[in-house]
Order: sequence, then structure tokens, then C-alpha cells
Amino acid sequence: MNIMNWRVAVYTIASFLVITLPALAQSSTTSSTRPPTDQSSRSSQISVADQELIRKLEEAGYTQVRDIKSTAEGIAAKATRDGKEVSLVTDSSGKFRER
Repeated sequence: MNIMNWRVAVYTIASFLVITLPALAQSSTTSSTRPPTDQSSRSSQISVADQELIRKLEEAGYTQVRDIKSTAEGIAAKATRDGKEVSLVTDSSGKFRER
């Protein structure tokens, strides 16, 4: 009887996680994709390191740098260059490349 109660508890918890985790993941990504309303709010929401990365990418000809996040490869970002959207990754030495 104890094994049966244990299995019911495990299935209940697993079902709960399957239902709630996608909803939690969706709400966290939705807020990060919202564009900033103006330049002042944009600069207040990003770190100094991100501002430096944006500056370097803009000096290299990229515009509309956004969606900056840490990945296993390095710091990933999206930007526009020559009217085309590109994905970039910056390694720990500060070198970046298009993916």
C-alpha cells in the first residue's frame, strides 16, 4: 500500500510540473523580448558590460543590438547589419562572430 501511495505522489508532482513549467518559462521570455520605450529606459535596464558590448558591435557596423544573453558559447546577441538580422556570439576574450 505504501508503494502505491508513493507512486501516486510522484505522478501527481510530475503532472503538476509538466503543466506549470511551460507557463513559467513562457512568462519569463515574454518580458525580455519587449522593446524598450526610449533610450534612457534601455540604458538603465542593461549592465555596463552589455553597454560595452553594444558599443563594440555598433563600432563594427551593427545596429539595433538586442536580446543579449549568456550562453555556453559566450554572450549571444541579435543585431542588424546591412538591413539583415544576424545572430552574434562574443567569446570571453571579447571577439565576436556571426552564427
